[in-house]
Amino acid sequence: MDKPIQIHFKAVTKRFPDATLGLQEASWAIEEGASACLLGPPGSGKTTAVRVLEGSLEPTGGSVLLLGVNVAQEPRRYRDIRKHVGIVPQSPGMYADRTAGEYLALACSLYSDRYRVITPDEAEEMLGLSEYRHTRMTYLSPNYQRRLALAAALVANPEVLILDEPTAGLDPLAAQDLRHYLEVAMRDRTALLCTHNQDEAQGLCNYVIKLHGGRVEAEGTWEQIREGSMPRLRVAAREGVDRLLAELQKFGFHAEADQGSVLVEVPNVRKDGPDLLRKLLNEARIDVYECAPVRQPLERVFAETGR
Repeated sequence: MDKPIQIHFKAVTKRFPDATLGLQEASWAIEEGASACLLGPPGSGKTTAVRVLEGSLEPTGGSVLLLGVNVAQEPRRYRDIRKHVGIVPQSPGMYADRTAGEYLALACSLYSDRYRVITPDEAEEMLGLSEYRHTRMTYLSPNYQRRLALAAALVANPEVLILDEPTAGLDPLAAQDLRHYLEVAMRDRTALLCTHNQDEAQGLCNYVIKLHGGRVEAEGTWEQIREGSMPRLRVAAREGVDRLLAELQKFGFHAEADQGSVLVEVPNVRKDGPDLLRKLLNEARIDVYECAPVRQPLERVFAETGR
């Protein structure tokens, strides 16, 4: 049986007053328990999607369901299910005159006793913040400020955790440190991470929605996206790269040189690989000594989806 869908965008468009499109007919679905990411460069629509989910933006077209509730059309039900959702915005608000402990107590006060399942003390311990309990937020480093925002999102032990560029602006060591806590926080719940960092996305998520210009370019597990790309064969011959490229061009194949061999795009490796070999061996009289499928780097796969 398929798991319940907990975040569902259905042909969502968001047009801003200046006519800019934040999202364009964007559709995706995230199942219960998935660690998913919205991956794309700045301006791709990630933050727009988060703001729609948190109810601060209303879509121009389409619909958004969060835990089965239409975010824009069911405000009363949305207020109830929002208690099951933790959100870490890209620029979390910091109260300079509050200590870390006071900030977490404030976060707890936003939930009724029914939902308050993690105390501020537990949240501080979970995120390594205990020694900073009495430190004013303005004196926390950017890394610890992000940890504090994450702790505030976890005080209700949410079913769904939404993270908008949580490591943006951090130096590499601080970002690496924070990712450890993100991994712990995302475990055993539905999580949506918005990031432009592909390595971060691969390290934390098992499902990806690739956005560009507000449109969905690819969706699925990492392996599904890789398998859906144009397959390639690595071919090497005694006659060398230049001769291979010339013959492949005559046969209508798209190919490029790569470290003493040639990478050839084929629609289907099993079907087209033997045909390619026959053409090279029998028609072109090329002495091929290597012909093998190549696992596509994800950078190339995503570049292909944007063609």
